[in-house]
Amino acid sequence: MAIIIEEEKNNTRGLAQAAGWLVMLIVLGAAAYYLFFAPAGTSTVTPPASFSEIASLTQLSVSPQAVLQSPQFTSLKSPSFPLPAPSGPAAVGRPNPFIAP
Repeated sequence: MAIIIEEEKNNTRGLAQAAGWLVMLIVLGAAAYYLFFAPAGTSTVTPPASFSEIASLTQLSVSPQAVLQSPQFTSLKSPSFPLPAPSGPAAVGRPNPFIAP
């Protein structure tokens, strides 16, 4: 005759574990709702007092021909440093090793 010793099964451990998972799922569900589905609140931003001065800037009109023919624009000198070619930037650094010669 064999003696069998078993641990007494306690049902409260399973209930506590299930309750813990349920709480975790509720927290994750609430976080997902507030992150993705909750309507965003509106915020009111009041403009500064100097904002009324900008209204005069909207009335300006600029003529490109007037700018190109102005004495200030024509008196500009070309730069003294070398510029890249119009076809693209100048060759800088090592050549690409993945391109076959």
